[in-house]
Amino acid sequence: MSLSTNTKRPASDSRSGAVQSWEGHWPPLAYWVKVVAIVVATFWIMMGIKAVAEILLLVAVSLVLAVGMDPLIVWLSAKAGISRGRVVLVLAAAFGAIVILFLVLVVPAAIRQLGNLSNDLPAYLSRIQSEGGWAGSFLQRTQGIAKAQAFLQGLPDRLGSSFGTVLGIAGRVGTAILGIATVFVLTGYFMAALPRLRERATVLLRPEVRERAEPVIELALVRIGGYVAGNAITSGICALAVTIGLIVLRVPFAIPLGIWAGFADLIPMVGSYAGAIPAIVIAFFVSPMTGLLTAVFFVAYQQFENYVLVPRVMRNAVHLSMAAVIVSTLIGATLAGLAGALLALPVAATIKVLVIEIWLKDRAREGDALARKNLREIQRQEGA
Repeated sequence: MSLSTNTKRPASDSRSGAVQSWEGHWPPLAYWVKVVAIVVATFWIMMGIKAVAEILLLVAVSLVLAVGMDPLIVWLSAKAGISRGRVVLVLAAAFGAIVILFLVLVVPAAIRQLGNLSNDLPAYLSRIQSEGGWAGSFLQRTQGIAKAQAFLQGLPDRLGSSFGTVLGIAGRVGTAILGIATVFVLTGYFMAALPRLRERATVLLRPEVRERAEPVIELALVRIGGYVAGNAITSGICALAVTIGLIVLRVPFAIPLGIWAGFADLIPMVGSYAGAIPAIVIAFFVSPMTGLLTAVFFVAYQQFENYVLVPRVMRNAVHLSMAAVIVSTLIGATLAGLAGALLALPVAATIKVLVIEIWLKDRAREGDALARKNLREIQRQEGA
């Protein structure tokens, strides 16, 4: 069988501009050298991206936060009459003061309450068992009191013998703290340098593309800013709701625990659970019934936030449907964990902007009736 059927491919001669034919023989060696070089370069680039993927995710998260904070910085700079850099420094100092105040008020009290709870847990369980009911029957049937006592008594020995586990936990905690600090520093830099970054980004585009690309980029930045603002709104509502709920349930430290729940709620998917754990632990120290009611309250609020509050707020902020908000968040969390969940909605909103402004509008101009109908429907929904 002849090999010429798969090798009929023209190649241009850079010196003469003539077109060469490969009919009847393999492409020249220089062609294969270029192919191998491109494949190897692509492989190494992909490996390099994989190696620094976590760093790139932190940079992307920082850039999204900086874009979302930009309207606030512009407004404060105009009202106060000070430079953009000073506004960023003031915001950073305020945020740092809030974090330090929270750590001073909450962490020592939470550790103290946790120690008291571990000491008094057997007595609480005995009281529940003596009162009967389904909880008392469950404890008696499963020997829950004896198992809890054995677990608490053997916990120090297990921690002491599992030095590797302790180091692993400490390493993960240290990595998380370093990542948060990196995001904090990068966000401050991006907030201060965002106007220059936008100018340099548009300079990279060709002049004939720049005029059309600038409004598309601006609209994408508006969507990203809307996402950050929507996330701040949901976190603020979470902090207020948790504070009120803990006050009603008479759980100590309701205000700082509510603030912690609001901060933790900024983390998609698992943030609300991280915000609930300290409150539930302290509530169990008050009484077992208070602890159970607090746990039920957090579960109910989590369902309300996931399926009612977040889809509605994010739909108005990034102009995505409820289904798109939920699906995008799940896909982002699956692909890249917490950072992926945080970036899922701004990425989805940006993709929607690109599809509408670059692809759908062009089809509508060319006379595609279905494209015009879909474009009008999208514009009507966004206007509503």
